[in-house]
Amino acid sequence: MHNGFDDLDLDRLRRRRSEKWRLHPPDVLPAFIAEMDLPGARHTPFVSLGGAAAEHGVTLASASKAFNVAGLKGRGVLASLAAWDSGADWLDALLGQLDHARTEFGRLLGERLPGAAYTPPEASYLAWVDCAGLGLGPEPAAVFLDRGRVALGRGLDFGAPGDGFVRVTIGTSSALLASIVDRMAAAVGG
Repeated sequence: MHNGFDDLDLDRLRRRRSEKWRLHPPDVLPAFIAEMDLPGARHTPFVSLGGAAAEHGVTLASASKAFNVAGLKGRGVLASLAAWDSGADWLDALLGQLDHARTEFGRLLGERLPGAAYTPPEASYLAWVDCAGLGLGPEPAAVFLDRGRVALGRGLDFGAPGDGFVRVTIGTSSALLASIVDRMAAAVGG
């Protein structure tokens, strides 16, 4: 699963370049999670692939995700500049924390909800969980909310490939991650 046009899978990006945008290239390509590559991953901007992608695409960068400056409205530009100029140590600490969270979340799912399939994210604070093995149908987020009292993102909000998936914000404490997974497990009787 992915958001927007940023991707960390170079082969998938090349397929997209040759298939989808050959006739209808986009004008703007967001790269808002580019600063949030976790250890072991490398961000590849779509326009760096050359050809039609470079000719017709424009990449936008933003400090809004990595440095959480989106809510500053008019001061966001100044905050973004300050973040990019002086925020490297803070961002490194954040990425270390997110790396720990993605590992911890995977461990908790494996222990408490082994029927769920999880591939750790390569960037960001969002994780996708494939719940097809849990038998919860195409809308597992509704089941988790109803039975486990935990609100997760609906996979189908991101199109048909999200059928059977939930999106979980893992940018939180280990205690809250454990609570999330415990509630998910309770929803399926685990």
